[in-house]
Amino acid sequence: MLARMTLGVPDVAASRTSHADRPFRTFRANRAADYFPMPGMAVKPEAVSSSVLSAERPDILERIAPGNLFQPATVLWRVYEIEAVLRHVSFSGRILDLGCGDGTLSSVIFRGEGSSTLIGLEVDPADAEIARRSGIYAAVHCAPGDSIPEPDQAFDIVFSNSVLEHIPRIEPVLGEVGRVVRAGGRFVFTVPSEEFHSCLSGKGPLPFLWRMRGQSVEESIDRRLQHHRYWSPDEWIRALRPLGFSTFAVHRYLPEPVVRAWETISNLTGGLAFELFGRNTQTRGLQRRLSLGKLDSHTPPGMSRAILRTLLAKHLSQPTEVDGQRSGGLLITATKQSMT
Repeated sequence: MLARMTLGVPDVAASRTSHADRPFRTFRANRAADYFPMPGMAVKPEAVSSSVLSAERPDILERIAPGNLFQPATVLWRVYEIEAVLRHVSFSGRILDLGCGDGTLSSVIFRGEGSSTLIGLEVDPADAEIARRSGIYAAVHCAPGDSIPEPDQAFDIVFSNSVLEHIPRIEPVLGEVGRVVRAGGRFVFTVPSEEFHSCLSGKGPLPFLWRMRGQSVEESIDRRLQHHRYWSPDEWIRALRPLGFSTFAVHRYLPEPVVRAWETISNLTGGLAFELFGRNTQTRGLQRRLSLGKLDSHTPPGMSRAILRTLLAKHLSQPTEVDGQRSGGLLITATKQSMT
């Protein structure tokens, strides 16, 4: 996970069900496909008005702001990401949280799922220990994603939130996911989309510095974020079909104006810190090196909320899916064929 976040939980049960059966229609062939959960049918959801979509965003921001004052760009990204998951996915049964971090993001997504059993998987020992103490997991494995210490078909759902793009060799991880998801089960994940780079503006002091060094904006941002891939829905589907996944639902989030707002804020905060202190350090290591978690923990929650609300409020009203507009995030649900 990119960041440690201290979260509360919005009341979203009603909205989750009210948007589950939104109508679909055929879309233009020149835009990357979204997929309705039927084999081989490429369709795009109807656009949803910004007034409907923005209803939860201020609430989500209020709950993720404490402890994250120094990560405003990440907070903005997470607001849209969490909203997409809560609106389009329902969870039940035995669930593996792949790359759970310290568990704080999952506390907003899974709390209230009383019928579920949540298992965490995290490669970082410090974060895994925090996740164990969070109280939301029945167990937390400290292990890599290509070696999941669980038996075959152990889970109804494997969930992964902004993790897969950070893994250099993704095929062994996807193979393990295919092994541990039962027949009829689901693999639900969020990743940056194939349109992420094209959403960037490339403006500002840091992009100018990167170009002076002979580096592209895309290369410089990917190096800092440790992003290894930006697959399209078709590429994810081609990778998952051989593993037994047969139906796919895709939702896009993080519209281009929000990506550009994220880019500006990120460059002025984490990007600047990376240039000054950690060009050879991974993001999580740089956060620990600068003791940002300790600084955040001593900031009154009300102050964090007020500052982040002021900084980010104007970016929370964008509609998620608009015809012809690019977007930076993908939420994909891949379902395995049931046994007959």
